[in-house]
Amino acid sequence: MSLLLGIDLGTSYFKVGLFDATGALKGLGRVAVEKDIAIPGRNELPVPRFWQLLRCGLVDALSQARATEREISAVSYACQANSFVLLDRADVPVTPIVLWTDMRAEPLTSELAEFSQSEEFARTVGFAGWSAGFAVAKWRWWQENERDSWARARRVLTMADYFTFALTGECVADASSAAFLGLYDLGRRRWWPAALAACRTEAAALSSPLAPGTLVGRTGPRAAELLGLRAGVPFALGGLDHHVAALGSGLDRLADLSISTGTVLAAMMLVPTPAPRAGCYHGPHFDGARFYRLAFDPAGAGQLEDYQRRFAAGLTLEELFALAAATAAGGAAPRDIGTPGHGVAFRYLLEKIAATHRSLIGEVAGGAQILRIVATGGGARSALWLQIKADMLGVPIMTPASPERACLGAAMLASVAAGWRRDAHQAMEAMVSLGRVFEPDAIRVARYRDWMP
Repeated sequence: MSLLLGIDLGTSYFKVGLFDATGALKGLGRVAVEKDIAIPGRNELPVPRFWQLLRCGLVDALSQARATEREISAVSYACQANSFVLLDRADVPVTPIVLWTDMRAEPLTSELAEFSQSEEFARTVGFAGWSAGFAVAKWRWWQENERDSWARARRVLTMADYFTFALTGECVADASSAAFLGLYDLGRRRWWPAALAACRTEAAALSSPLAPGTLVGRTGPRAAELLGLRAGVPFALGGLDHHVAALGSGLDRLADLSISTGTVLAAMMLVPTPAPRAGCYHGPHFDGARFYRLAFDPAGAGQLEDYQRRFAAGLTLEELFALAAATAAGGAAPRDIGTPGHGVAFRYLLEKIAATHRSLIGEVAGGAQILRIVATGGGARSALWLQIKADMLGVPIMTPASPERACLGAAMLASVAAGWRRDAHQAMEAMVSLGRVFEPDAIRVARYRDWMP
C-alpha cells in the first residue's frame, strides 16, 4: 500500500494524516500541543517536544492504517504562521519554538508600528499593520532583551521553515505562510529589503521563499531520528494552514469561498490581484497566478470550551449542542450567559460566532456575490452549527467528505511531489469529494437578517 503523509501543524493540535490516492483517510494521529506558559505573556514549545508530539502522531496514524513508514510515498504540511525558532551556526536551536500566540513583544515598538501602517507596506505585503503576535515584533524583543541569543543565531526560521530544513536540509520557505510575516513582496515574490531593515533582520538569516507546493527534494537521514520517517521520501512545501485546508476542502471547485472554525475563525477566497483591503491578508496561491485573501478573528471555537468549563462542567459539548438544537433560532442575548438555561445560552454563543463569520465574509468578499461556501475546521463537524451558518448567511454551506481538510490538502500537495498528479488542481479533482450540503431555510434566514450579537 502506498500512502501520502499530510501533517497539520496547528495551534491547538498537531494532526498527522495518511491518505491513499483517492483521498481516503487511512490513519490519523491527533496530539494536543502542550505549550510552556509559565511566564505571563510567554507561549513556547520546546523543540524536543515538537518532534516528540509529531512522532507520537505518526505512530498512531501508521497503527490505524496498519502500515509501516516504508509505505509513505511523499509528505507535505499545513502550518500556523509567525511561530519561529532561532538556530546557531551548528544549526542547533538557540530558543524553543516561540508561538504566534506569545505576546512578550506587546506593546509593539513605535518604529515597527509606524512603518507597517504606511500605504506602501499594505501595497507591498498585502495587509496593513504588524502587531505583537507577529514574529518580527518578537525578533525586535530578542534584539533588545536577549542580545546574546540573537547574536548566536545564524538562522531565523518559521515553524514551517524549520520543519522543512530539519527533514530535508533545504533552507527554503513556502510563500503561502511567509506572506504572513509582513516581509514578503507579493509583486516581486521575494523578501522586501525595506521591511527587513525595519525589523533589523538580514535576508541571509531567513529561508529562501518559493511557491507553495514546490518539490524541494527528499527527506534526509535526520528524518528517521526526528520523525521516524525514512530517508528519500519526496517532500513538497506546504502552506498556511487555512490556505491548505481550503485546498483540501475544494475551494474554487465546490465553492466560491471557504470558512474555517477552529482556534481562530477565518474566511478565504481567491482573487486575481492582492489589492489591499481593510482587515484582509494576502498570499500566493498554489496555481502561481492567483492569490488568497483571508480575514480572521482570533476568538474562535475555544469560546465553546470556555463556556462548558465555566458554566456547564457536568455536561459534554455534545450534550450542549443537543440542548441548543432544541432551542429556537435567533433568540435574545441572555443577560448572564450562564444562567438562562444552557440551551438558550449555548445557541446564542453559536449564533454569535456565526455572526462573526458573516462579518469576516463581508470583509473578504467586499460585495462580490457568493453562491456557495465550503466549511472546514473542527466546527464543521456540527450539523447544527453548519445549518445556523447557512441560515445566517443565506447561502448553501458545503462540507467535503474528508474530516481532516488541512491534512488532506497537504496530502494533495504530496501527491504532486510523488508524481501521482500533475498539479494541485488535478489532485483536487481526484481526491476531494462532496459530503453534505446545508441549504438555508427561508424563515430562519429572515429571522437572522438583522440579528446582531
